[in-house]
Amino acid sequence: MTSGASLSKNTLEILQNANHGALMDEQSQLLSKAFSVGYPGLERPTERTGLGALVEESLDSVLKIITAKENSFKFWPSISIGTATQTTEGYMRKIAYGDNSNAYVAEGGVGQEEDSVYVRDAQKLAIFSKSRSITYIATKVKTSIGDLQVEQQKDATMSILKTVERDLYWGHSYFVNSNGEATGSVADLPPSSIEMSGLLSQVMKGDKDSQFIAQDFSGFSTQEESVVKDLEGAALTQDNFEDGMVVVQNNFGMADKAHAAPAVISSFVKTFYPQFRSAPGLSGQTVGYDVSSVMTSAGKLELVSNVFLSPRGKVLPGASSPKAANVGGITLAGAAAGSGSKLLAGNYHYAVTLVNDFGESAPIYTSVAVAVADGQKVTLTLTGAVPSGVKYIRVYRSAASGSAASAQFIQCCRLGSPFVDAGFKLPGLGEVYMFKNSSETLEFKQLIPLTKIALAVTTSAFPSMFIMCGGLFVFAPRWCYILRNAGR
Repeated sequence: MTSGASLSKNTLEILQNANHGALMDEQSQLLSKAFSVGYPGLERPTERTGLGALVEESLDSVLKIITAKENSFKFWPSISIGTATQTTEGYMRKIAYGDNSNAYVAEGGVGQEEDSVYVRDAQKLAIFSKSRSITYIATKVKTSIGDLQVEQQKDATMSILKTVERDLYWGHSYFVNSNGEATGSVADLPPSSIEMSGLLSQVMKGDKDSQFIAQDFSGFSTQEESVVKDLEGAALTQDNFEDGMVVVQNNFGMADKAHAAPAVISSFVKTFYPQFRSAPGLSGQTVGYDVSSVMTSAGKLELVSNVFLSPRGKVLPGASSPKAANVGGITLAGAAAGSGSKLLAGNYHYAVTLVNDFGESAPIYTSVAVAVADGQKVTLTLTGAVPSGVKYIRVYRSAASGSAASAQFIQCCRLGSPFVDAGFKLPGLGEVYMFKNSSETLEFKQLIPLTKIALAVTTSAFPSMFIMCGGLFVFAPRWCYILRNAGR
């Protein structure tokens, strides 16, 4: 009898015994060998045996996306789009109808002659681009996600837009001067930067700049109110929104949206939980509050939760790009001195990264913690040759008594000036942005809309680039209000 026939006979006996409740361990193993499929797909194809080698793989035809999707973007889809004709776009702003001379005259008199006050401003446009390449063979291969070229086009678009979405808020932000203060001044930015200036930097610049302030009300207290407030880690309150809306109103503006990270809005909503009262004896009750807007004396403010506003956290363990700066041979040290800082007493570790046009370098850590007394500033010193092409550094600070590896982002510093930490930004915290998303307040001007360009084919692959040229223009910074270091 052949082995196959023997196997069939043994199998029949096993089944007969199983029907009488007498399935033995040895017989069970033989049955498993004869009929078991296993879990094909979890191993390499060459490791499949038995029926597992004959079973077709089951692959879900719907690609599962666990990163940002189109509906994750909140700022970009809603912003007004304008047309640019140059890489630097200027615009004019009227800040006064005349001077503040007396408007009264005696009978028969003639009013004083005066002129309207105009100022001119400008923003440079930034170029956003990504490239992709698909081999000719790949275009012929059947995949579970359809056309690979279409898929890559979508992914390149999303990759660009995630940068645009973040930098509409944060572009050129967190740059501090030699005193560790962030003012939004152009002088604090890298002179050869190719990045876009975002809402935070432009509002901070316009907060104290006389060319952004309505001169018809010079000398009135409303023109001295800052449109940037530091919450110093406190959670949002209704008072914060009320105060901000009134400040914007005093500057002849109107805000109707408040953009913040989900955790910040969540902490605000939680403050209303104690007000909840359940009705005894009722079933199917829903607890909690649906707080989607805030009513103030200056109008209604809609809350916009944006995951792209979740602040930068710990320093990455390695470089973000193979073309990032090499930090070999460079060391970092810090020393505390002076006063006027918001830093509290403690021992702090720092890390810095070098940023060029390709990305962020691997981190450089302090080997020894910096001992800081209340109110002291910390000056960081890099020893070693900084590679060419580096535009600026990003600084990360630990909590008091925290390790170097736990350091979180706090600020940026241009090269050629002292790297000073005065506690301007609290690690791990971000901002709340209150503004009206209208073309009167701000606009994204485009020289080139998001465009696909096919590149020259020199191999058996089809390369293409995706490009957009544009920039954010905040025409009326004092029609916006920003709450910094919002707790969560």
